[in-house]
Amino acid sequence: MKIDPRKNKRMSFSLLFLPFCFIVLLSLLACEATSPVRGLAVSVNFQEKQLTDDLLTRVKVKYITTASFQPAEGDYRIFAVADWQGRILFREDLDPSVSFNHWQANRVYEVEKYLYFPEIIDRFDCQTASGVEVDFRLIMEKTGESSAITLYSRKLKLHPCPADLPKLIFLDGWIRVKRSQGKSLPSNLDLWTGEKAVCLLENPGREALLMLRGRCYAGGARVSLMLNSETLDEFTLAAGEFQKIWRVRAFPQEAFPELQLIISVDRVISLSQIYPELAESREAGLKIEKIYFR
Repeated sequence: MKIDPRKNKRMSFSLLFLPFCFIVLLSLLACEATSPVRGLAVSVNFQEKQLTDDLLTRVKVKYITTASFQPAEGDYRIFAVADWQGRILFREDLDPSVSFNHWQANRVYEVEKYLYFPEIIDRFDCQTASGVEVDFRLIMEKTGESSAITLYSRKLKLHPCPADLPKLIFLDGWIRVKRSQGKSLPSNLDLWTGEKAVCLLENPGREALLMLRGRCYAGGARVSLMLNSETLDEFTLAAGEFQKIWRVRAFPQEAFPELQLIISVDRVISLSQIYPELAESREAGLKIEKIYFR
C-alpha cells in the first residue's frame, strides 16, 4: 500500500502539536479555576511573569459568573492572602466595585490592585536560595462569621529579588528606636521620621514604583513629599496604618545619579507615648515600615 507523504506529514505535525496544546491548557488552568460558589470562576493574573520577594506587583482578578450563579445574602468581603511557613505575607481586600451580594449571572467583575511580597528569602541559605513556594488564596468572609470560603488557591514560586536593586541611603531627620535591650537586630529597630526626613534613592534610569508604608499616630497629619525639588504629593493621614504608591517618571542618570526624597509632616508625637517602657523623650512624625523603590 502506498502511503501519502502529505498525510504522514500532517500526522507528524499533529503529534508534535499535542504537547504544546497540553502546556497551554495547563497554563490557562493555573490562572483560572472554578470556585466552591456555584456558577463562579476566578481568573488571577500577575503583572510580572517571574515573581520575587521584596516585590510590589499589580494583580488583575476577574470574577466570572455563569447562568447558574445565584448571589448570597449578607455582607461579604473578598481578600487576597499569601502565607509562607505559617507567616502571613499580606492580607489585602480584592473587592470589585460591585459588592458580592449584588452580583448577577453572566457577568464579569474585575479588580486590579498592587500587592507587596515582603523580603523573606535568604539568598545565602541553600534551602531558600533557589526560591520558595508561597500559598496564595482568595477568600470570602461574611461579616460576623469567623469561617471563610476559599474561592481560589494556588502555589506561587517566589524567586530571590535581584541583587542590584536601587540603593537607599538615609540622611538627615531619621529617628531609630531600639525596642529591646538585647542584641541589636533589624527587627528590634523602629524607624521614624522627624518633622523633615531626607533620604537618597539610587536612580535606576527608568520609570519606577515608589511605595511608602507605615503608621501615623498623630491623626490629621499633613504630609508632603518632595522628589528632586519637585512636589510629588501632599496628603492628610488619619491615625492608623497607611500605604501610598506612586509611579515615578524616569530621570536621566547622567544628571541625577541619586534622587533626593524629602518627607515632611506638620504634626509630631512624643515617643514616650508610644514606648512608655523606654526612656524616650524625642518627638517623631511617621513610623516607617517600608520605603520601596524599584
